[in-house]
Amino acid sequence: MSACPPFPAPEADSMAPTPIEGDVPAPPSAAVTRRARRGMALLISLIVVVMLALLSTGAVMSSMQDFRAGRNALVEQRAFAVAEFGLNSEISNWDRGRNLPPPRGMAIGAIDSSNVFVAQGDTAKVYIQRLTENTLWVRSLGRASIGNSQLEAQRQTHMVVRIAYPSINPGGAIVTAGNISVKGSAEITGRNTDPTGWTQCPSIAGRDTFAITYAPGKTADIQKPELVTGGTNPDPAAADSNTYVRYGTETWNSLVANADIKLVGPNYKPQPVGSATTCTPGDENWGEPLRSGTGHVKGCEDYFPIIYIDGSVGLSHGRGQGILLVNGDVRLNGNFQWYGLIIARDDIVKGNGTFDMWGSAMSRNASVNDDNSITGNSFFRWSKCAVESALRGSAILTRTKERSWSQLY
Repeated sequence: MSACPPFPAPEADSMAPTPIEGDVPAPPSAAVTRRARRGMALLISLIVVVMLALLSTGAVMSSMQDFRAGRNALVEQRAFAVAEFGLNSEISNWDRGRNLPPPRGMAIGAIDSSNVFVAQGDTAKVYIQRLTENTLWVRSLGRASIGNSQLEAQRQTHMVVRIAYPSINPGGAIVTAGNISVKGSAEITGRNTDPTGWTQCPSIAGRDTFAITYAPGKTADIQKPELVTGGTNPDPAAADSNTYVRYGTETWNSLVANADIKLVGPNYKPQPVGSATTCTPGDENWGEPLRSGTGHVKGCEDYFPIIYIDGSVGLSHGRGQGILLVNGDVRLNGNFQWYGLIIARDDIVKGNGTFDMWGSAMSRNASVNDDNSITGNSFFRWSKCAVESALRGSAILTRTKERSWSQLY
């Protein structure tokens, strides 16, 4: 039997890759392993995306928290600034009518309030309470919202202040360090007299005093003694220059520095300017001492200015109230009314016309070549109420010495 020919080998697949010399065929299990790892990349990508999302969300939340904290801090700081503005505004624009005793001013324990508008709806509510006759408590509640009512913040500050007014107790209706001559129908009385219609006077106790107090060694020439009620009194205090320049905690210089009106002579005719509810400041608006009558300006009744005039001055056909400081002579010509205190560096000279005064006039007589001369229709009436009202009504506020300011919350 002849041998069978060998079975022919199958033709090589033309599509099969041609083996390259040196290649080692991979075992069948390797291909299976590679196919099983195809889903890991997607899983890892998803994990990375989630982690990045968490990180970005955390960053956004942290940024939002920082923004809100900063915004809240800004609103709180603004509320503090509003409270401070309200406090300083109230004290800077102090209604000096509060200084007076009741019923025109504040009683001890009484509380007053005012609203101070700042900006963008921010306001400060300011409360004023009188603690003692000379001490007040001022509180300011500031509200700020930067235009959003849901973000409103409140802060409150306060200050304890005192009324710094001169301590002057004149020894007569007229006090002078020089000679004085009273002639004609001039009347001078040391009897305590309250100005007509002044409702605060019952709260200000006063006593009678001398009509004229002058320095020992000087003369008081009285032509008609029956028109001088209270007599004359030579007093060493009248000769002391400190009597005319030092007033307790205040001095001539401090009053000049705080003067509401500063002028230079020679002549003025002051008249009150305003309405029933307002008083318009001006160089010749020296307040309203009257309480009725033609031309009465009710809005200026509580306006007691400090007026400083550098040089001698002539006053006529007008009226005023407060403290009048004259760095020279006071020359009264024509009809003039004054309620309060006059302090002259030199002399007081009354000429023609009628002069009415409630309070006290003090003449330092620094120029010894001149003398005080009171003639004609003159009425000098000692009035504790007029002097005290002028001192209190013109007083400014100062901080108490210790712990005057603090932030309450």
